Parts: sequence; structure tokens; C-alpha cells
Amino acid sequence: MLQIGRKVSAGMAGEARKAAAVADAGGIVLPRFLRKPVRHLARLFNHGIIFRPKVIASLASVLSLGVGLAYAVESGHGERLVAYGTALAGFKIANVEISGVKEVSRIDVLTNIDLGAERSLFSFDAHAAREALRKLPWVFEARVAKAYPDKLVIDIVERTPFAVWQNNGELWLVERDGAKVARFDDRFAALPLVVGAGAANDAAQFVSLVARHPVIASQVKAHVRIVERRWNLILQNGVTILLPEGREETELAQLAKLETENSLISRDIGEIDMRMPDRVVMRLSAKAAERLKPAETLQKTPGKDT
Repeated sequence: MLQIGRKVSAGMAGEARKAAAVADAGGIVLPRFLRKPVRHLARLFNHGIIFRPKVIASLASVLSLGVGLAYAVESGHGERLVAYGTALAGFKIANVEISGVKEVSRIDVLTNIDLGAERSLFSFDAHAAREALRKLPWVFEARVAKAYPDKLVIDIVERTPFAVWQNNGELWLVERDGAKVARFDDRFAALPLVVGAGAANDAAQFVSLVARHPVIASQVKAHVRIVERRWNLILQNGVTILLPEGREETELAQLAKLETENSLISRDIGEIDMRMPDRVVMRLSAKAAERLKPAETLQKTPGKDT
């Protein structure tokens, strides 16, 4: 038994010396990392261990901390204690670096991640933060990384709207695959307008086909999906182009040729029906039809001016 202020017994010191001698003499070859501690242990037993007040205080503090930590873990407060301790130790989040945002605001990012009351970088859950950010309407992907000791780095990849989808009186920004991004905003008025049920899901290929013919594409106001089978084009001047199901590419090429050679679209036409494979049917606009009506004959009533 060790006593404060006194040397250990000669027997215990002798045992320690033997252990050190065996380690050095080669009776049992100790691992390299154990040799030095064994020598120090032997010296302590040779010269005695003196427990000074400062040493006792330090040991008591360590013991108290260990007991407190054990209690906190047992009572379910261990994570918060670790967060608090690591924040005090210099791992408190002092800077949040956010990049890649245009439609998503910095406030949106910060309010959707849980920094924790202690703001400990050590305890911050980067995976949970990524999942929370991915749920924001404009966020396609989010990368969250810890830059020790005190910085959080967040990189946002935003979604890219492809078209404006009008359906049931509502306007949505949609991606190429038809997924909704957000409600329509006037800043995106230049995007292609697609109309009708199923239009958002099927628009990418059709809009690309139209874009191959600039003489037509430059005049398109809306791409209208008809019963989720075929497309109509509504032009800026009000002309409607009726396209057949499955032959859109062929008929668009024919329409572009007619427009280039005959300036067809700029005439007094209300509708161009290209659904029949052997002919193109054109219907006059309402104004042109009105002008071509035969003149009515007015009969005079006796005694009255007409």
C-alpha cells in the first residue's frame, strides 16, 4: 500500500527493478512502445511516489470530470456535454461559407440546418444538414464539409428550370424531366411555355424539335399538349398550327419550308392543319373571313331613309 510522502516498500521496488531489467536484458522482449513506460515505472518505485497537493487536485478534477461525463452519458445528455466541451476547446463554428446560391438565400440555408445551441463543429451533423438542404425547392444537390477548427463550408447546386408549365390555371417552373421547381416568376418569362396535362413531362423533346427551325421557333407563343397525344403550336400572331401525332419532325420541316418560300404565317390565316399526310389545310382568320362575306342587300322601307 502506498503512503503519501513515503517511499514504497523494498519488495515492490525490487519487483519493478526486475521488470525493467527483464525488459532491457532480453528475458522477455517488450514491444517498443512499452519499454519506456516500464523504465519510468521502475524509477518511480525506486525513488518513491510523492503525492503533492497540486497532483491530488489534478487527479480529483480528472476523476470528477470522468464521473460527470459518465453520468451525462447515462442520463442522455452526453452529446450536448461533448458539444459544449468541444466548443469551449476551440471547435465552435465561427464562419459559415456558402457558395453556389442564386435563387436560394443565405437565410434559407442557415434556417434549414441545425447548428446546435453550442455551435460545435465537432458535433455538427453534416449528413443531416445535407438532407435538409436537399428538401428546399431550388436545391438539386448540397455539399456540406467541416473545415477545422471553426469553419463550415456549404456548396449548393441549384436546379435549372427548362420551361413554364400552365395547367389548370396554375403556372409552374419545371425541369427538363417535368419535375416542378417553384411557382412561376416573371423573371423566367422568356422560357418556353408548355400548356396542358402531360405537357411538362413530354415537352423537352418537342421543344427541341421546334428549336431546330428558327423561322418557326422565333414566332412560337405556346406549345399545347392535346389529350397527351399530340401537339399544337400557338404563334405570336394568333395562328394555330395543328401537328399530327408521331410525325412532328417531318411536318415541322415542311412548315419551315413553306414559311421560308411563301411567308405563309404572316398571311391572314387563323389555322394551319397539318394532321393529314397528303395535304395542308389552311383556314382564314376571323377578320379575313368577315371581309370575304358577301355583301348583304338592304331593302328600303317606304317613307324611311335607309
